[in-house]
Amino acid sequence: MERLTDDYIASCPRGGGLIQRGHNMTRIETFVDAAFAFALTLLVISIDEIPRSPAQLVETAKDIPAFLISALFIGQLWLVHVDWSRIFGLQDRLTVVLSLAIVMLVLIFVYPLKLMFQSGIFYFSSGALGANIMVDDGEWTDVDVSNMFLFAAAGVLCLALVVIALYLNGLRFTEQLRLNAAEIRVCWRRIVIAAVVGVTAIACAVASRFLTGEALPWAGMGYVSLFVSLPLASRIFRRLYPLPPPD
Repeated sequence: MERLTDDYIASCPRGGGLIQRGHNMTRIETFVDAAFAFALTLLVISIDEIPRSPAQLVETAKDIPAFLISALFIGQLWLVHVDWSRIFGLQDRLTVVLSLAIVMLVLIFVYPLKLMFQSGIFYFSSGALGANIMVDDGEWTDVDVSNMFLFAAAGVLCLALVVIALYLNGLRFTEQLRLNAAEIRVCWRRIVIAAVVGVTAIACAVASRFLTGEALPWAGMGYVSLFVSLPLASRIFRRLYPLPPPD
């Protein structure tokens, strides 16, 4: 890859102090966007039939929280890929492979994630919200639920590793892309955040193997801790690695 010229850098828009080298959408980004839109479609609250009575509508509405949390998770991952594309604008072979990996992982794990949140919300709301998947299509044992949590954790961990790989791949082209110190710092901060997500997935997977009975749903709801741990990790990173002075 050739080093970006002064004219090209000057023509790139700025956003949040970052140079948007990939401000023009590529075919890779367009494909990823379409795949994420399809994944969100799979999360539609009632995909089998339209509610035909007030009672059915109420039952359908109970699934809204699980839908919103799942959609928020997928939407956040989409934003991560968008931000990465804007900063780097790469189209090398490894970028294509990693982008395809994100698409495949999202489509594979979209249902396990929603099932996990459905069961957790049902349990913690005492049946007022969510879906009781434990009685759907037969009885679910603790082993079945644990395996579901383990499967979902594997998906989250793989997605976190792909995000880390994307940023590390981008940093390989620091000289060619002419990344400044502030941009490099942002990249490492996002790598740390992705690592926190991966560690959380590992912790939830381990918990799903050791917790049983009434305590087992906590293994699936451990991801809610990300609403606290991610801002905290970002704040700690900013304190340990303050923004470098402008040149």
